[in-house]
Amino acid sequence: MKSNLMYHEVFDLFEKAEKRADKVNVLRTHADQNFLQFLIAAFDKNIVFDVEIPKYKPSVDPAGLNMLYLHNEVPKMYLYIVGHPRRPEGYGGEKQSNKLASILEGLHADEADLMVRCIKKDLKIPFLTPNLIKQTFTGIDLET
Repeated sequence: MKSNLMYHEVFDLFEKAEKRADKVNVLRTHADQNFLQFLIAAFDKNIVFDVEIPKYKPSVDPAGLNMLYLHNEVPKMYLYIVGHPRRPEGYGGEKQSNKLASILEGLHADEADLMVRCIKKDLKIPFLTPNLIKQTFTGIDLET
């Protein structure tokens, strides 16, 4: 089920939850296929990103009024994953970096920051670990 919250809002709730069970509940309540894909991309060591993070101008639009949403951009992250079968042959370099810059500029600033941190494999969200994700979503197989 798709959450009505943006990913940064879900992670804010996660961080505010005091007990482990409450953190798990936040994740389960707001998880859908794209959110799980995002978590896998951020934590699975077999997923390797090869895009250089470009300079971009963070959006000043208020949350919910931005042009793009991370939820809708997650399925396109294959463009930045080494060896992904859907990635066009030879896709990389400046074209790849420019595409990422336009996405980052269209996202809410907090969502763009999350996407960058995902690509860098460092979400910097306390207590959000591969083990917690594997225990919360038993169907996820993360290589850590």
